[in-house]
Amino acid sequence: MGTPEPRMGIDGIRDEIRRRGVRWTPQREAIVHTLLGSDEHLTAEELHRQVRAKDRSISAATVYRTVNLLVEMGVVHKRQFGEGSASFESALGRVHHDHLVCTRCGIIQEFLEARIEDLQEEVATQRGWSLLHHRMDLFGVCPTCRAAEAAGEPS
Repeated sequence: MGTPEPRMGIDGIRDEIRRRGVRWTPQREAIVHTLLGSDEHLTAEELHRQVRAKDRSISAATVYRTVNLLVEMGVVHKRQFGEGSASFESALGRVHHDHLVCTRCGIIQEFLEARIEDLQEEVATQRGWSLLHHRMDLFGVCPTCRAAEAAGEPS
């Protein structure tokens, strides 16, 4: 479970997109580079803002189609943290991790805890399951928001 996802370079992504009958355009390339180069969990709207800052011709529809294609290909993970828009993060060359999500400010902190990973494997095995993958998102209040609340600041 803690092993990195298979590596697929930009050439492999381009080739797979073309194999699926989709045109590889400079706009798509900009979207792929921006998303895969980010250490953040980006919504499609945030990604659109970032790529439009570089190329005004990139439409929201192209961003949505490209992101969904990357999710289908397993290059990007789609995450739903609470009630807001889905977030996306690169799956390439990244070790599996879980998330702590602040319900006040929305900050997302990634973590990997070997004891939790081992326990999940043990639970699945005890029940006769062969675990393929999982995700865990823990929701709470981050230290910054807790300190602000303690100081009587509005959230």
